Amino acid sequence: MNSTDRKVVLITGASAGIGAALAREVARQGRNLALTARRGDRLESLARELRPLGIDVLAVPADLEDQKAPEAIVGRTVEHFGGIDVLINYAGFGLPMVFAEADPLDLRRQLEVNFVAPLLLAREAIPHLIARKGTIINIGSAITSVANSALGAYGATKAGLAYWNDALRRELRHRGVKVCLVEPGPVKTEFFDALMTFAPAGGQYNPLLDAPLPWMTADVTDVACRIARLIDRPVRRLSVRRRVVWPFRMMGGLFRVWPWLGDVALSSVIYHFDRAGDLKRARNARSLGDARPTD
Repeated sequence: MNSTDRKVVLITGASAGIGAALAREVARQGRNLALTARRGDRLESLARELRPLGIDVLAVPADLEDQKAPEAIVGRTVEHFGGIDVLINYAGFGLPMVFAEADPLDLRRQLEVNFVAPLLLAREAIPHLIARKGTIINIGSAITSVANSALGAYGATKAGLAYWNDALRRELRHRGVKVCLVEPGPVKTEFFDALMTFAPAGGQYNPLLDAPLPWMTADVTDVACRIARLIDRPVRRLSVRRRVVWPFRMMGGLFRVWPWLGDVALSSVIYHFDRAGDLKRARNARSLGDARPTD
């Protein structure tokens, strides 16, 4: 296949975790890739790894906190490839403390990366996606099923993303653009290790965020394969089938029917850890630096 005939897939947060695994899987499918992330060295290393597969790989180092980044990323991709067929909004990060302890600047960064950037990237890409009858794939989270403070504003950004995802799917349906939401649940990536870097020296992060047991987590390569299949066979919503996702959904359903039950259950858990002193970490929390985790 001629390089110009291949589909062009733009992936954010591609330097690690699901993003990097997804780039490898899409490359094996023979698609051209535009990869973006903050860590330019890791991004370029991945691009060098994938180019021998016979595809064209464009590395676009960028920080999605920058308001100009979405326009620049889409612009460079279109300039290089002539268009975009698929946008995959993967980049995102969590904070290892309850909302009241989070630094306001970190919260603003989280909103920019997890929620604002996907919307603006899609807004910039839509004309090109309409021209090619393309696809948008947004990476959400199963945590939205049960509202809690374990990840501060993280769940709110993912809930907002899910609402916008459905609204955008309905807006673009008649124009030939497919819009998909993926809820991967816990995945074996750098996410939980990276969260630990935010904990104060000699302390612990929010105990509600302890890494799930192995039987609860999905393999990153398997998740990447499932997401990559959406390029050819898009669906409205994809939930990776691990046992922790469906109990969360069942709990969320119960708490919507009986809100008081959710208030009692989750408030009791927070109160338990607060009494033990495990939630008092905000004053010593480290800056985000380069360890920002992705979902």
